[in-house]
Amino acid sequence: MQIGFQFLSVKDQIEHFGVDMTRADVVPVRIVVRNDDPSEFYIQAEQIFGTTANGDLYPSYRLDQSIERIRRSEIGEAMARGAMAGILIGAAVGAAAGAAIGQAVDDPGGGAAIGAATGGVAGGAAGAGADATSHAIKKELRKVDWGNRVVYPGRIEHGFMFMKPNVAYEALEVLIYNVNRRANSRVVVPIR
Repeated sequence: MQIGFQFLSVKDQIEHFGVDMTRADVVPVRIVVRNDDPSEFYIQAEQIFGTTANGDLYPSYRLDQSIERIRRSEIGEAMARGAMAGILIGAAVGAAAGAAIGQAVDDPGGGAAIGAATGGVAGGAAGAGADATSHAIKKELRKVDWGNRVVYPGRIEHGFMFMKPNVAYEALEVLIYNVNRRANSRVVVPIR
């Protein structure tokens, strides 16, 4: 099994989500897991921790914690006014569709950027009401959230988890449960 993480830069956050989420004390982290093993592996986002040089552990946020941080931030205030919500939703949907199109033409990054921009503009123009917007944001973030997943043999799974930004993480520690063997193992992935 191979596991990789990428902390999204501000530029990448804007391309994928339409906003700089670090302004809400949240940084999206892409997680990709490839399972070439015959076993099934269960990975919970709650069992992924960022570690620092002096041994501090920072757990990844649960989805509800991430949403709450976003709501309490200036981003959340703008969403409540309906100004940014459509952009976040439209950009997330557009990036996913654009990446799929980009994959077909061997340029997934370019496709995602175009899709995010197009979706963000369309979503921003829609400007739904605050309650509907909050519900829609939760729905869209759930689509990309890693959450708790079983990675089956021969599969590649990907998603996002959310962590505290502006921390000098040296590695991410992951507790992985091997479903077939009924055993836990700890994997440490250095941050480059």
